[in-house]
Amino acid sequence: MISSQSSSIESRSDSLALPWTAVAFLILTAALSLLWSHHKLMSQDEFFVLQTDSVPSYTQLLHIQRSYPISLDPLVYHTLAHLAISIFGAGAFALRLPSLLGYLLMQLCLFYFVRRIANDHAAIFAMAFPAMTATLFYSAEGRPYGLLLGFYGLAMVSWQCATRRQSQRTASLIVLALAVALTLNTHYFGVLLLLPLCAAELFRTIQRRRLDLPVAAAILLGMACIGFALPFEKSAAEFRKNYYNAGDVGYHAITQAYRSLFLDYTHASLSIQHLAAIGLIVFAALLVFGSVRQLRNKELHLPDAELVFVLVLAGLPFFGFLLAFFVTHSIEVRYVLGAILALSILLAIALFPLLRRTNTAILTLSALAIAIVFTGAIRIHAEQAKTKDFMASLTLSPQIKAAILSSPSGLLYLQEMGTFEVASYYEPDPDVRSHMALVYSSPQELLWSRRDTESLTAEHMRHFTGFPILSYEQARHRTRQPRLRAPAQRLELDRSGPRRRARRDHSVRARRGRRRSLRAIRTRLPIATLKIIYPSATDEPSSSTVSSASAR
Repeated sequence: MISSQSSSIESRSDSLALPWTAVAFLILTAALSLLWSHHKLMSQDEFFVLQTDSVPSYTQLLHIQRSYPISLDPLVYHTLAHLAISIFGAGAFALRLPSLLGYLLMQLCLFYFVRRIANDHAAIFAMAFPAMTATLFYSAEGRPYGLLLGFYGLAMVSWQCATRRQSQRTASLIVLALAVALTLNTHYFGVLLLLPLCAAELFRTIQRRRLDLPVAAAILLGMACIGFALPFEKSAAEFRKNYYNAGDVGYHAITQAYRSLFLDYTHASLSIQHLAAIGLIVFAALLVFGSVRQLRNKELHLPDAELVFVLVLAGLPFFGFLLAFFVTHSIEVRYVLGAILALSILLAIALFPLLRRTNTAILTLSALAIAIVFTGAIRIHAEQAKTKDFMASLTLSPQIKAAILSSPSGLLYLQEMGTFEVASYYEPDPDVRSHMALVYSSPQELLWSRRDTESLTAEHMRHFTGFPILSYEQARHRTRQPRLRAPAQRLELDRSGPRRRARRDHSVRARRGRRRSLRAIRTRLPIATLKIIYPSATDEPSSSTVSSASAR
């Protein structure tokens, strides 16, 4: 009888059919993501992807990524975005579509993985939970991280399927090899997937006392496909020497990574961050207690090897820190988002007593749905307000517009890359937009921030974007003309240099006053953080008059 019940569970778990509740949560996730994306302006990094992937041909895209990349990721996301742009046109929807599909794929994989362990209700909870977290942001971001989550889930569920079967697993093995290969060619930190995968398979081999050759071969075949990413990694290595976030990697990167799964802590006050840290500790303690308690009850069909996979995946921020500390010397919290899959699985396990019975499961899933809608509405409302404020800041007065259009150079020089990318796309006035030019200086960026990421990016952009991009020396040569006074304009000296300043500010301050430097002048125009370059050999601002469209 036990054997018959077990085979019945396995048969139901192998079915690809989705209950209507699971479909409803998928639709809810997609709706919130699309609404968020609709109100969300594209970021600087998204513009790099858009400019790369909107080129006319795929051959040209390959040439850009091999020769002068500005979006430093392997090829998979660029390929899918290029395809979406060719179908839907160059815009935010096409750019972000692969991320949304990847995020939904992650949710589907969570459902199938947990259903084999517990029941439909627990599977639906695990599938829906990520939509309540801050990771939903990456479903509406034209970067590879939402897609990376999908490939993590695909590798996880295909490995589970392949290891639970003794026959008829060819399709699972093919999908496993493909998922590993796609993960490694979506983002360079995708190599972290190999840790839970190999650790679980090694444990399984020791437990079985023999190697599962087909599974090992599928994993090795997928790993071998990292060779396709190496040419693009080589071309991106130019940025490594003075990369914007390179430097000492601290232990706080681990806690930041876990916090970032649930809260956008970068915009929160220090007190909120402390409360979030305390809440995270309490959540972790309850999660461990609840999971251990349920695993001891033996009600769940969770093999030891799968538990190893989940636990190692949950520690992804720690392993990402080690990789950054010893190898890359650079990390962002978004590189280790895959931990959300493990946390969702463990939470579903911990709450299994509530999800075992139909009545309590309905109440739990209803509460989760309300929480998803509530948090999603808050994020969308905040994005609306942010976008509204920014778009309002782009409106120039007629006097300033006239000064720009009548200036001798005919160009509005912007020094900061992020400002240029966003303003040159969203500026509502086509006349002003057509006069914007980006100015860069590698020596000055190195002097002030000890980085040259923006300068290298600007140099690469000159090859294919068609933007007016000038070096600082070229801008000085072009603007040696009679001075132009801009009406009603006040100037102030901004000694901060580029926004991505050095982490060791004391070393930068020590050099001030000793070397000739590029002074950044911030104009008090309605346009947000508009900057105009200005040279000076002293610590005091020069008495020269600078217009909004020229610099001397």
